[in-house]
Amino acid sequence: MKKSTQKKRKRGSRKKQQATPKQNQIEVQDGGSSAVAERETLKKVYPTVSRKEPERKTNQRTSILRYIDVSVQFLREAKIELKKVKWPTRKELLASTAMVIILVLIVALFLGLIDFGLIKAIKNVVG
Repeated sequence: MKKSTQKKRKRGSRKKQQATPKQNQIEVQDGGSSAVAERETLKKVYPTVSRKEPERKTNQRTSILRYIDVSVQFLREAKIELKKVKWPTRKELLASTAMVIILVLIVALFLGLIDFGLIKAIKNVVG
């Protein structure tokens, strides 16, 4: 027999030995107990948990003060994050801005030529 099948069998046998409360109840039910006894045993096994009402704080701040606190905290964190940014130098900024303007003009010219050509083609087809 292979080792892998032996391990699988061992694992399976462990699972069979551990019985859940529901399985215990089924065994009791097979012994001839009624549905009422089944409900009672399930209540004992799975006790219901009552939900507590959330406690309200007696010295609660007003909503305006909470919003101000949250805003101040946001601004502090934003300042910290902005310190981490690598800002471009003036030379890098001018070079990238020039590239963007040049590429926008090239794409606009290309799309304008295609639009002009399609308008001429449609006028020739329609008449």
